[in-house]
Amino acid sequence: MKKVIRVVIALVLTVLMLYIARTNSRGQPEDYSVSHAGYTLEMTSVPKITEGQTDLVDCRILGSLDGGQRVMFRTSQPSGVDQADLSQYAGVSMLPDPDQPGRFYTEVTAGERGGRFYYYFEIVDTSGSSLARFTDENDKPWLLKYIGEVPSVIMVGHVLFIFATVFCVAMVATHALGLLRHGRDVRPMAVYLFWAAAFCFVGGYPFGFAMNHYAFNVIWEGVPFGTDATDNKTQLLLVYLVFAALASVGSLTRGKLGRDIYSPGTLGGIGLGSFAVMLFIYLIPHSIQFSPGFTYAFCYISTAVVAAFYITGYLRSRSKSSPAM
Repeated sequence: MKKVIRVVIALVLTVLMLYIARTNSRGQPEDYSVSHAGYTLEMTSVPKITEGQTDLVDCRILGSLDGGQRVMFRTSQPSGVDQADLSQYAGVSMLPDPDQPGRFYTEVTAGERGGRFYYYFEIVDTSGSSLARFTDENDKPWLLKYIGEVPSVIMVGHVLFIFATVFCVAMVATHALGLLRHGRDVRPMAVYLFWAAAFCFVGGYPFGFAMNHYAFNVIWEGVPFGTDATDNKTQLLLVYLVFAALASVGSLTRGKLGRDIYSPGTLGGIGLGSFAVMLFIYLIPHSIQFSPGFTYAFCYISTAVVAAFYITGYLRSRSKSSPAM
């Protein structure tokens, strides 16, 4: 009965984690309402378009436009300027919708997958002077990416292995709680840690490489090869899971390939930490991007801390097993 309860709890946690990841994604269209200088813009963002396809970017303007004002769609794409310098963005006049007063639209055709541009909206008068500018709630332009079609077998495989990873980590957490309550049998948790690391590797790397190739025309952007937040989150989780699995390798292999480097209670804390790391990673919005400097620093420091913790435990376990002189 206890095993069934553990599995049910793990399944609930898995569904909850994947729901958090889904709802926390920045890669989905979002509704915005932004006001400036007496005007209000309402729009649904367009975060991505499949390469070679055309989509509409539209918005609704609340406020008087009776004086010949135009609604401009400003984009960094034509001139390739840095996205922070909004004054250098090129622009096209958006077309008014004759059937929906206050609605304006423009067509965007996606280029090769992996491309991107930033955009915002502006109202100008007849002389071209700016009357109102609309960006997101952080005063930043919106991002639009060109993506490719990912084959179903790659997408399904990636999702299944990630689901299996989350489930195994949730099972690790249920066993870790027993060890923290002075349990001694580390092996069940060690087995799930091993499978969590294996599933994370397969889902994140072979399938992740394929996902990146088909969607963004790149292979891998985890540090030191790149600063994509999604790839680096996967990499950090794998590093921790490998560490936790190695720390409990004695219980995993029944002593055939070494010994556990920490006590059962400490290993329980490490196992519960794997769930904490996974929760932290999933709470970071999917598709969010950080500065390259911050990404490099955070990833290298996190990996160094995990490595130092493992080496310290390994050396202590070796010293305890050495015969007294």
